[in-house]
Amino acid sequence: MLTKKRLAFLAVSLFIGFLLISRGVSTNAQWIYQLDAYGNELFRLDVTREMTDRIFFLTQIGSIRNLLYLALVIGAILILKKERKHFFWFGTTMAISGGLAPLLIKTSMQRARPTDGLFLRTGYSFPSGHTMGTLALYGLVILLCFMYIEKRWLRNTLVGLSLAIIILVSWSRIHLGVHFLTDIIGSVFLGVSLLIGSWLALDFFNNSKNQY
Repeated sequence: MLTKKRLAFLAVSLFIGFLLISRGVSTNAQWIYQLDAYGNELFRLDVTREMTDRIFFLTQIGSIRNLLYLALVIGAILILKKERKHFFWFGTTMAISGGLAPLLIKTSMQRARPTDGLFLRTGYSFPSGHTMGTLALYGLVILLCFMYIEKRWLRNTLVGLSLAIIILVSWSRIHLGVHFLTDIIGSVFLGVSLLIGSWLALDFFNNSKNQY
């Protein structure tokens, strides 16, 4: 079982991993190129046009519009349940991890996107906004499932679906050639570390409030 100390250690470790990848990207390190080349060989397999269309549909799950729609629905549910504290926690985490953090880092790093992708996209490559947004939202869905859903089969089903969406959206970004493998790895490292930090902050707030 992961204790709070272990979770904190994991969050710090992942954040350090993100910083190392960021350093490698900014200095054009050779190991970054090697990882990205391996990612292209592993994930960008030759597939049919029909399969590519399906993958494009998957990647749209992580679009800003679709993430925003689902976030608004979840936020509305929390408001209706009068869970204002959890609503604020949900909204703040989503805004920082899914929006502000990737935007600021993209602007700072200014890494060019791959030029041989199936779909050319403008903007910068590192980190992946789709991956971080999807990880933030569906990671929060997972946490909310453990907080509110008592039926194990339903909770496990929703957790499994959320994990599958995170993995598939992340993979689709590489397959479509709009991101490098290191973009995705860095996004996952940063996204998970922020999610854990948010969860620990909520737990600390709850425990502090109960002491008074």
